Amino acid sequence: MGYTYTLLVSHMKQLDLFDDIEYKYIKNIIEDNEDDIEVEIEDLDCDRIACCKTRFIFELNDEKFIVDKEYNCSGAYALMMLDLDNTYEEEE
Repeated sequence: MGYTYTLLVSHMKQLDLFDDIEYKYIKNIIEDNEDDIEVEIEDLDCDRIACCKTRFIFELNDEKFIVDKEYNCSGAYALMMLDLDNTYEEEE
C-alpha cells in the first residue's frame, strides 16, 4: 500500500529521484527547490538481505514517472527515508 506526500524539489534531489529523468522534463523545476510535487511512495518487497526497495510515482509536465530505489537498511538513504517519514508524521 502506498502513501502520498507533497515533497519539495530539494527533498527529491536528495533522494536522487531525478537522476534518470531527461532534462527536458525537469528543466523548469530543477532550480526552484521550494516547489511542491505530489509523490506517491510505496514500499516494495526486496529479495536481498538487509535491503529495502521503495517506489516513487510522480508527474512532471503531464508525464508520469516511476522511480524504484533499492538501498541498504542501515545506509544514508535509509536515514533520509526515515527522516522524511518523521517529518511528515509531525505535520499531520
